[in-house]
Amino acid sequence: MKIIVVAIYGLLALTAAAQETFSVTGTPIPAALVKVNYGSLPKTVQGFDLNICNETADKHSVTSSQIYQALVASNPSLQPIGRQIVMGLILHNQQRSVTTVLTVALNSAVGVLSVLGATRSGLSSNVLAGSALGATVGQQLLTTLKPVLSADQVERYESEVLEPALILDGGSCVERTMFALTSPGSSGKMSSLRFRVR
Repeated sequence: MKIIVVAIYGLLALTAAAQETFSVTGTPIPAALVKVNYGSLPKTVQGFDLNICNETADKHSVTSSQIYQALVASNPSLQPIGRQIVMGLILHNQQRSVTTVLTVALNSAVGVLSVLGATRSGLSSNVLAGSALGATVGQQLLTTLKPVLSADQVERYESEVLEPALILDGGSCVERTMFALTSPGSSGKMSSLRFRVR
């Protein structure tokens, strides 16, 4: 009789372990809002606001890779991107901005003008001094106005984007941002996400 009771408890434990612990829903973030919050990203990168809920009464943990695997199983057209890769994309795209290119050009101009000022070129010293001063002032203005990620933006990114692991109390939910690559042809309206994680 004890063996039967133990077998029943074992089956119940296996059944409980096989149930999905987390439900995840996600809504696409408009590209304009992503640009305001995180800067420019490639057109094939889509941001999603995820709502991750622990559906059990107990505290459980879930990793981002478990969420990514469940997402790909439910929607193979999306390829999740990790938080460090997205941060690298954001910083890389800022290096190609117009102000960055102008700042590099002005740095070069200041260097060239100082060399010309030190040598005996046919240019008037007043023209060289004025040009060097103008290039330096322009460089300082561009540096001040340059859209580099501020400390607030980095802090927002770190607090909002999906962490490598989450621990949620029973019945609790958390909202996080996740990024995924979409197929080039699906640049139109993305649909909402809904999937489960064990």
